[in-house]
Amino acid sequence: MNAIHNLDIHCNRLETLSPLQLHAIMLARQTVFIDEQRICCADTDQHDLHAWHLTAWHEGKLAAYLRILDPGEKYPEPAIGRVLTTQAYRRIGLGKRIMQVAIDHCTRLYPAQAIRISAQTHLETFYTRLGFITLGEQYLEEGVPHYAMLRTADA
Repeated sequence: MNAIHNLDIHCNRLETLSPLQLHAIMLARQTVFIDEQRICCADTDQHDLHAWHLTAWHEGKLAAYLRILDPGEKYPEPAIGRVLTTQAYRRIGLGKRIMQVAIDHCTRLYPAQAIRISAQTHLETFYTRLGFITLGEQYLEEGVPHYAMLRTADA
């Protein structure tokens, strides 16, 4: 699949998303986190109002998504979360690509600040390769094992 090279990537605040874009995002988050991963939590939260929503579209379909929380919203530093690729676009390197775009976006918006993530433990190596370091011990978030990870500003 050549989709990774033909993407339309955008980073928007919630209020600038169209109703159809917002619907696609919420549907993808529900499908991945609630239906596929069986995470039992309300996915939509107050943090969506204080975040950049990064979307990757391929031929009009949402291929990948993540959100970047403003510094001070949940952690002192900006935080990347809700990272997903939709089923049709997995195993082609798209997760790495959108994370790199998100890191670049954070670096431009919040220079000289570290970036925090709460990573599912099975993805620790993936995030380590992107320059994140593990902080502390494993913990449960919504019943799923996670690690706190940080990418320093000079990474």
